[in-house]
Amino acid sequence: MSELTPDQDAKYQAAFRTCRDEIKHEYGVLANRLNSYITSQAFLVSGYAISMGNMNPTWGNQYRLLFPLLLSVLGVVLTIRAHPGIAGVCQVIQHWHVKQKDLFKTGATLDDYSVLKHDSVKKIHDSNLLFAQTSTWIFGSAWILMAGLAIYLRFF
Repeated sequence: MSELTPDQDAKYQAAFRTCRDEIKHEYGVLANRLNSYITSQAFLVSGYAISMGNMNPTWGNQYRLLFPLLLSVLGVVLTIRAHPGIAGVCQVIQHWHVKQKDLFKTGATLDDYSVLKHDSVKKIHDSNLLFAQTSTWIFGSAWILMAGLAIYLRFF
């Protein structure tokens, strides 16, 4: 590997800083989206649980069927709407990690950041992104099961 000129080294350092800043920014976007999504799901699950426990003798049976189904449909709709945004941010983060890996391969003097090259760091990032991407599938599946439970308990 040939030595880099100070100008080339400065360019690699600037590119690396930009890459790290973008990764940090995108993780912030992902955290905000995931936080909003999970918070909305928590409120819906609370409403679902409360409505399933309604024992009003006049309209409790109808309410226990209709309101939980409404909340289940709302949960599925929110999941469908949230998934593309969460998955999109995960793809952008993966893109920036590839760019970062390419910077390490160029032979730039980024030895101070060599800890980021380790496979263990990659596994941590991958598991974080996997959690974010699968959370919508998990909640969506749970809402379908909870809708089925409301129907089952009403008619069987």
